[in-house]
Amino acid sequence: MADEVKTPISDAEVENAQGGNGAWWDYAKGTYVQNGNYILYKIAPGDALSGIAIRFGVTPQEIQLWNPDKIKNINVIYAGQQIIIYPKILR
Repeated sequence: MADEVKTPISDAEVENAQGGNGAWWDYAKGTYVQNGNYILYKIAPGDALSGIAIRFGVTPQEIQLWNPDKIKNINVIYAGQQIIIYPKILR
């Protein structure tokens, strides 16, 4: 069974992350659960792939690579989509 998790990278790592158009918490409000070594993330309205990537310590390109059937363009994501993310801390 999947377990609910908090941000899988430390607060210090989040504070040091660069990129996006602002704080990751402004652009990664979706819900997620941990399932083994990956996260199932449900995209929320207002989410940006760059914010989601920073939140989990990965790049937008990695997220696209893990979800080729759902993310064709890293600048276009849709609320309600469920994507897979392999956070650094779980690898």
